[in-house]
Amino acid sequence: MLEQVHSASWPGARAGASVLVATHNRAGFLPGLLDALAAQTLDVEVVIADDGSTDGTWACLQDLTANTSLPMLCLRLEHTAGPSLPRNTAAAQARTDALAITDDDCLPESGWAAAIARALAGGAGVVQGHTRPADDHHGPWDRAVSVREPSGLFETCNIGFPRRLFIELGGFPTFQVLADLPRGFGEDVVFGVLATRAQGLAWAGDAVVVHRWIPTSYRQHLAGVRRLTGFAWLARELPEIVERMPLGVFLSRNSATFDLAVASVALAAVSRRPSLVLGASPWLRRRLRGIPPGRHPAVRFAQLAVSDAVALVSLIEGSVRHRRTVL
Repeated sequence: MLEQVHSASWPGARAGASVLVATHNRAGFLPGLLDALAAQTLDVEVVIADDGSTDGTWACLQDLTANTSLPMLCLRLEHTAGPSLPRNTAAAQARTDALAITDDDCLPESGWAAAIARALAGGAGVVQGHTRPADDHHGPWDRAVSVREPSGLFETCNIGFPRRLFIELGGFPTFQVLADLPRGFGEDVVFGVLATRAQGLAWAGDAVVVHRWIPTSYRQHLAGVRRLTGFAWLARELPEIVERMPLGVFLSRNSATFDLAVASVALAAVSRRPSLVLGASPWLRRRLRGIPPGRHPAVRFAQLAVSDAVALVSLIEGSVRHRRTVL
């Protein structure tokens, strides 16, 4: 049975947008998120779905719900290993026409929900906003999201949908493209593409979300890179993804320069023509410009090279598995 608690202001509240959040083991982030949502210039209702957290998140949500003036509903699910079902469950409880979605590690600026709602009122099937990393100290492998223009990946840290269309399309898909990995993959991209096909995409540059840095080790960074095995599936299923890929084959400019570097070094070794290694220079320039601080530059450069190699192996593996070449 779905466990739930709500704030005193939830029953009968009227709002201009419904803010949906899926959370898992992020108790320390939630008070800041709620403070940011309480400061919105538009009246919002908040629906948070806890995906079976084990770190005290549910107790934190109960406490926050009891002490907020926001219309707020919190739901507790069994762990589902992905954000789709929690977000869909939250959407089913929403009571406004505008769904504004953000993540538990985010801090929406005060005009965020109003900007999302205005863009949705124009008839778009998807509204994507501007996301920027927080301006604070972070480690070399810590991660945050940056979205300065429509990315085609429909990052759910800052996105909105009309509730009617969301329900009509069945919400975020719950399939598992990567059954061997613990979290969902690509559900936001698939749904974003379907919603864009139905009613178009609007960019809301004034819908700003600050994304906090998530502490990440180098090992965890490499585990994230391994998830690229699923990208070939997205390219196979969604032509819109291919349109954004360099030459329709390469994942990014960085992956293209690394592939060229690998091919150049291999050809130089086979043909015994050392001059061919010059093909590695674009990748070298790109990586040498962005060496993370903290350790000797040679160590950091080696870590970047290993990361790019893991990415290439993952993309090749995914290309074979899903029968669609992405490099």
